[in-house]
Amino acid sequence: MKFLHYLLFIINITKVEVYFIQNQYKPICNNCKFFIPNKNECRKFKDVNIITGKYSYETAISVRNDEDKCGEYAFLFEKNNFKFITIPYYFLLENGKLIFILSYNFFPFILWYIFTK
Repeated sequence: MKFLHYLLFIINITKVEVYFIQNQYKPICNNCKFFIPNKNECRKFKDVNIITGKYSYETAISVRNDEDKCGEYAFLFEKNNFKFITIPYYFLLENGKLIFILSYNFFPFILWYIFTK
């Protein structure tokens, strides 16, 4: 009898489709060429400070929530075909000084380690 219940449960659960996952067919900002990954900002919508000349970008979530800009369905989405370049670029932009300091301080040790083997 228990086996029959398990069998019916398995048959019914296989018929259930994955329709309860929301937003699965909407474009993701992380794959857009205008997305700035380290700050979660959109490069498409920016303001320039007239005093300093620095750009300030809007956050990606505010751009997606505003239907006049990108909207929920990402009308201005463009696929980032150079993601293999942009991700390391922003990583080095954020951590470049630390990487330089660590590599400079440990460089003699690295040479010693290489040549003593």
